[in-house]
Amino acid sequence: MDSTAKFFDFACRLLARRDYFSEEIRQKIIAKGATTEETASAIEKLNKFKYLDDEKVLRRYVAEIAAKGKGINYLKQKLYEKGCSAIISSKNLSDFYPFEEELAAAEKALMKLGNCEKEKLVPKLISRGFSTSAAIEAVKKLKR
Repeated sequence: MDSTAKFFDFACRLLARRDYFSEEIRQKIIAKGATTEETASAIEKLNKFKYLDDEKVLRRYVAEIAAKGKGINYLKQKLYEKGCSAIISSKNLSDFYPFEEELAAAEKALMKLGNCEKEKLVPKLISRGFSTSAAIEAVKKLKR
């Protein structure tokens, strides 16, 4: 088995367990000892077979983050930590996590906060990664 096939098989085993962003797979292949050419070849083959789909993975990841009661800034931070800063710059994340969804997630997060001083609600939401506008709007809705 040639080295490209070895790294392709490694990536397929990873993708069989869960979805990964292209950049995450690239990093894992490199960490396994692949050269730049071997990595590029394996990624090219994964793309050829449509095993990598960053948009699909991003949609699932956004749904997961919204369900956890986290905001768009949290999403950006997690993508950055995963080494996916190219996704942050190339995609309009608000297309994947619209303000209305973030607002709904912020309202759910407020319900979980329970009895909390009103003036501390916006900072608490912001600390959970919500945009300032979503945090303020959610607190306004709560007060009504």
